[in-house]
Amino acid sequence: MFAILKKEFNSFFASAIAYLVIGVFLLLNGLFLWIFKNDFNILNAGFADLNAFFSLAPWIFLFLIPAITMKSFAEEYSTGTIELLKTKPISHWHIVLEKFAAVLLLVLTAIIPTLTYAFTVSQLGNPIGNLDFASTLGSYIGLFFLVSTYTAIGIFTSILSKNQIVAFILAVLSTFVLYYGFDSAANSLDQNTVLQQIGIHAHYKSISLGVLDTRDLLYFVSITTFFLFLTKRHLETNKNTKTIALLIVSLLILNILSHSHYKRFDFTSDQRYTLSETTKTLVSQVDETLFIQVYLEGDFPSEFKRLQAETKQYLEELASLNQKIKINFKNPDNQRAALIKKGMLPSQLTIEEDGKMSEAIIFPWAEISFGKKTTLVSLLPSSIVASQDEQLQKAIDNLEYEFSSAIQTVTQKKRKNIAILSGNGELTDRYQYSFLSAVAKKHNLAKFSLDAHSITAPQTLKNLSNFDLAIIAKPTEKFTEKEKFIIDQFIVNGGKTLWMLDNVQADQDNLENTGNMLAYPIDLGLTDLLFSYGIRINNSIIKDLYAAKIPVATGNIGKQAQFKNLDWYYHPLAQGNPDSPITKNILPVRLQFANQIDTLKNNIIKTPLLVSSPLTQKVGTPKIIAIQAIAEEVVESDYNSGNQLFGVLLSGNFNSAYSNRIKPFGTSLFKIQSKFNKMIVISDGDVGRNQILKEQPYSLSRDKWTNQQFGNKDFLLNAVDYLLDDIGLLNLRNRSLQIRMLDKQIAYKERFFWQFLNVFLPLAILGAFGLCFRYIRKRKYGFIKP
Repeated sequence: MFAILKKEFNSFFASAIAYLVIGVFLLLNGLFLWIFKNDFNILNAGFADLNAFFSLAPWIFLFLIPAITMKSFAEEYSTGTIELLKTKPISHWHIVLEKFAAVLLLVLTAIIPTLTYAFTVSQLGNPIGNLDFASTLGSYIGLFFLVSTYTAIGIFTSILSKNQIVAFILAVLSTFVLYYGFDSAANSLDQNTVLQQIGIHAHYKSISLGVLDTRDLLYFVSITTFFLFLTKRHLETNKNTKTIALLIVSLLILNILSHSHYKRFDFTSDQRYTLSETTKTLVSQVDETLFIQVYLEGDFPSEFKRLQAETKQYLEELASLNQKIKINFKNPDNQRAALIKKGMLPSQLTIEEDGKMSEAIIFPWAEISFGKKTTLVSLLPSSIVASQDEQLQKAIDNLEYEFSSAIQTVTQKKRKNIAILSGNGELTDRYQYSFLSAVAKKHNLAKFSLDAHSITAPQTLKNLSNFDLAIIAKPTEKFTEKEKFIIDQFIVNGGKTLWMLDNVQADQDNLENTGNMLAYPIDLGLTDLLFSYGIRINNSIIKDLYAAKIPVATGNIGKQAQFKNLDWYYHPLAQGNPDSPITKNILPVRLQFANQIDTLKNNIIKTPLLVSSPLTQKVGTPKIIAIQAIAEEVVESDYNSGNQLFGVLLSGNFNSAYSNRIKPFGTSLFKIQSKFNKMIVISDGDVGRNQILKEQPYSLSRDKWTNQQFGNKDFLLNAVDYLLDDIGLLNLRNRSLQIRMLDKQIAYKERFFWQFLNVFLPLAILGAFGLCFRYIRKRKYGFIKP
């Protein structure tokens, strides 16, 4: 049993050809992965994974395996031993399978020394051992299936000719067409899915990343079985074409059925290649062609080639779910001006290579088109990060959310309705333009007045109930009982609310114009309403040592006033809750004369969103605040009030504030308690107020004087999205994917050692195996004395 397998395996290693072929394979891998400057170089890329090896291996195997298989049957035919082989008391299947297994065993012998690459990456990881071993194992399993397919093709081409060179050329050509040819043809024909599925590359891409899909595995098994069957049939005297036709039909049916019933096993530790149910739902609803143009093509830093690869893999996952999604990666170099005009601003990156620093410009943007709608997707976060690696980490974390959110924007057939409440001294449109103009891209906005007389109050409530969300931005006039009752019943009937409230009147503009101002409490009449929902906004102002800057005149040079940007502790920079999708990965939010929020015990879930630093001081009101206070020496011990709450998400079943009170007017819409609902309360009415520059609204994300960037706009847009989100889309912002990095400093310092190790150690392992094999063989057959 296994006589042919043993004979084939022994004959391989009894000659120099096996060592030469495997040696070339290991040498090429070592040079491309560790020495040459190219996209495959692991040390240059700086990532603690073997993705480069699993991308390179199919191309090297494309020549290695045909070089091994070319003699399998060609030599038997050229020497005439094929007839002797056929007369042995074994079936044709035994002959084919044992030759197949012998080659496969030889190729696996070639793969084993590459485990030194895994050891190296693990040792150079930051921290040491920072390698996803489960994903690497999954990738090796995928490589095994690829090798099996290549081997079956090589075995088949070997039986077609007595000439080994011809068999080699046929095998290389066949594997090349199957691996790359169909995929290339499919791309030239507008991503023809059928052609892609015929080719090997479409099935190997995800499996090489550690994602085992039963559809891909069945494909490899089918191709391997098909070519082994053709090889077996070629050995037979009576060739039955019906059997081949039946096999082809059976394999086709199995592969077609596999697309309806399949399992995916994501071996990655963070399940990075598994789409959420939210995304799957969105993609399934795309009923027309959706084009995604990605401007991540060209020559840019190796670190951001990873962003390109991750983006491409993610979008291919989307396209595999819905054939109406078309993807194109484009080089932006020839159209930079046009992209900037569209709003795609470039990013400047710092490149570290061989210990040297340089700069590069990229356009990390995508454009999604659906019918007449178009939207942009930023692929790099705007948050402040400690390093470029962290920026890349956040960019990859946000991929699914950014694309899913954009797809929802362009494909949604019914827009949500948002009421901008007015009539109580709220901010005017020009001061909310930066925020509301962005909201208007996704939702319908309308101003809504609560000024309801007794006759129109029930109708006002009914009209407000047609809206999904009410935004209440810095009211300055007291709400009447009727107006409060309308808001209360809007909430209890399922309406969402975004409150931006000041309990203290304090105007920064007056302070800058006159040098001082009086900060005093104002009564909006909302205390009892908010109390019933579980919170209370206090009348004290919070000073925070972690604060935004304001420009202050510090002197004159000639007739020109000189300004300096100084910390203004009345403008806290509130930190977002890192565990909330609303505030994750956003810049600090600038508040102005913010008040403290207290939470009360009831059945409502309270999730902090905006919190001060621990170094705070409570300032009672009324109080005169002078600009000269900015020059006062800070006594840190005075700032001992701890973290203060500025923004909170309330969720649950809200009780009506009028459940045990006389109603201001009668209505059929009255309810005592709501179903599950959400609201967000921020204790600063200016959180959404943009500045005015040259009589035009200025961006809410930046200060016109100091040029500081803030997270106000992102925070408010996320808040609106979260409140109106019915499918859990914003929760995708909480997804974290681990980008495993090499320790670049150690990799650079010890570069020569690891290059030497990974080029020569695999060859040394091969040499040691050859010596042991030769010694055992000589000892077994008595060529050396015991």
